[in-house]
Amino acid sequence: MKRYGLTPLFLATAWLSAPMWSFLPQTALAAGNDVTVHDHTHQTATKAAPTEKSMKLSIPKPLIAEHEEILAELERATRAGGKTADAAKAVAAVLHPHALKEEEYALPPLGLLPALASGNVSPDMAQVLPLTDKLKQELPQMLAEHKEIVAALERLKISARAENKPEVENFAQALAQHALTEEQVTYPTAILIGEYVKLRLGK
Repeated sequence: MKRYGLTPLFLATAWLSAPMWSFLPQTALAAGNDVTVHDHTHQTATKAAPTEKSMKLSIPKPLIAEHEEILAELERATRAGGKTADAAKAVAAVLHPHALKEEEYALPPLGLLPALASGNVSPDMAQVLPLTDKLKQELPQMLAEHKEIVAALERLKISARAENKPEVENFAQALAQHALTEEQVTYPTAILIGEYVKLRLGK
């Protein structure tokens, strides 16, 4: 069974804009419009106060690569045929708006980890605080969305098992475990980054 590391459920910009999402109903895609992402997201994540040196916050590249692998497997599942394909599309439908939120404020703070682990803290790191504060505020909703995603993954597992598609069943199982890792490791890490920066900068 594949594991998807210590990182969140999903998806850097390349995934969120990938053609596979075109099969979703427009209403499902519109669900993500409450959260402004993509270009605006990265502008928000990288914009520092006028009096501070600009610093780039970016999602770590290993996460992007990992998410691309997840995308590829999910896309294959949507083309598996039968009820398995339908269930995979249902997973994508509930995953999409959640992934937009993660890209906006859950993943970029992780880009500060190497600098912080080296003991480097600078005033321009304060720009991460709106992101980590928002994640802390939205955490109950994010966890509630996880329950919906995991339920959809369970239905995918059942369909894949019934149609003898073990690779899809294993993928769904690994992705559910990935969500748990996200809850226990990734989100808390992002929030702690914000709290540590506040402490060091006296915010």
